Amino acid sequence: MSVRRELRTGAAQPEAPPLDSLFPREAPMPGDCLVAWDPHGSWPGFSLEALAHGAGTRLSEVVLLHESQPETPLALLRGTVLPTPEGTWLGVLQVEASPEDARALGLALDLLARAGTALVLAGSRRDKDLVRRIREGLRPDHWRGPVLQMLVPTEPPGRGEPLRQALWPRGLNVRVIEHPGRSADPDWTRLLLARLRATTEIPISLPMPATPVQTAPIAPPIATPELPPLHDAPHDEQGDPAGSLDFSRVERLLELAAMGPGVVAAALVESGSAELLSLQALTERAADLAERSARQGSAMWQAGLRPDAPKPALQELQELLWSDAEHHHLMLPMPQRTDLLLLVCIDRQFGDLSASRWQAAVARHQGC
Repeated sequence: MSVRRELRTGAAQPEAPPLDSLFPREAPMPGDCLVAWDPHGSWPGFSLEALAHGAGTRLSEVVLLHESQPETPLALLRGTVLPTPEGTWLGVLQVEASPEDARALGLALDLLARAGTALVLAGSRRDKDLVRRIREGLRPDHWRGPVLQMLVPTEPPGRGEPLRQALWPRGLNVRVIEHPGRSADPDWTRLLLARLRATTEIPISLPMPATPVQTAPIAPPIATPELPPLHDAPHDEQGDPAGSLDFSRVERLLELAAMGPGVVAAALVESGSAELLSLQALTERAADLAERSARQGSAMWQAGLRPDAPKPALQELQELLWSDAEHHHLMLPMPQRTDLLLLVCIDRQFGDLSASRWQAAVARHQGC
C-alpha cells in the first residue's frame, strides 16, 4: 500500500523537495539515503515494491507537477525506509524523470547529489544522449554529491564502455558497475542495493545534504580570457576521438569560444561522424541547433576533403561559414587534430559575426 501526494511548482528550474519529506511519514528517519534513477526505463526488474514487501514497510509516492503543464508530471518519486544489518535505517528513493526535459533532469540530478549513494540505471542504447544531457544540465565543478554509480548489464559485453570513455563534467566522478540485468531471485533488488552500499565511499552515518545541486544557468556562460595554454595531447585518430581528450581543457576552450557576442552554442565536433564530443549551449533549443549544424557542417567539410579533390582545395579549407534565417554557423579545424572541428552558432539578430569569428579563432588555438 502506498500514500500518493502531489506537489506543484511554478519555478522555471524547480528544486527538489528535501529528501526526508519524500518517505512515508510514519517511517523512522533514515540516517542515509540511496537514490536510483532509471532515465530510459531500461531496468524494469528494479522493484521498490519488492523491497518494501520483503521488509514489511510502506511506500510513499510523490508526484511533482509544474503549474504550466499539470497534466504531464515532471517526476514521480517512490520511497521507502528499510532496516539495515547495522541497526540503522536506509531510505531508498526511486526517481522517474525524463532526461529530455531540462526541468525534470535538474530535479533528478538534484536528488542524486543529495544522496549518500547515487545510482543511475543505465546501459541502454541512449547512453550517449544521456551523457550529453548531463553535461548540459550540470555546471562544471558544482557537483557536491557522491560518486555517480552507473549500472550497466553484463550482457551484451562492452555495454559500459561508452560511459567509461565519456567526457563528464569536471568535478563529477563516475563509476561504471556491471550487474546481471534480470534475475528470478525475488531478492534481486535488495542484493543489488547491498552490493552498492558495500562499494560506496560514503559512510552510512553521513547526514543527507539539503543544498541542491547547481544546474546549468540560462544566462550565457562566464569565462575568463586569461586561460592557461592547453598543450597538445597524444591521440589516435583511428580510435575513439574522445578517448584522448582532457575534458577540462575542452570545456575551457568552449567557454572561451562562447564569449563571442551572440554565441548561443559552441561545440567540439568529430568531423567524420558529426558527433558532438562536447557542447556548451544556452538552452535546449540551442543544443538541438548545434546538433543539426554539426551534421550539416560535417557533411560540407567532408565534401571539401573528399579524396578526389584537388590538392590546393585541401590546403585552402581552413574555415566553413554558412547562414540561415536566424543564425550564422562557423566551423574551424583544430590545430594538430584534423579529426576535430570547432563549431560556433551565432544569433544573427543579437550577435556580432566578426567579433565571434575572432573569439573562435582565439579559442581554437588553446588546443585540446
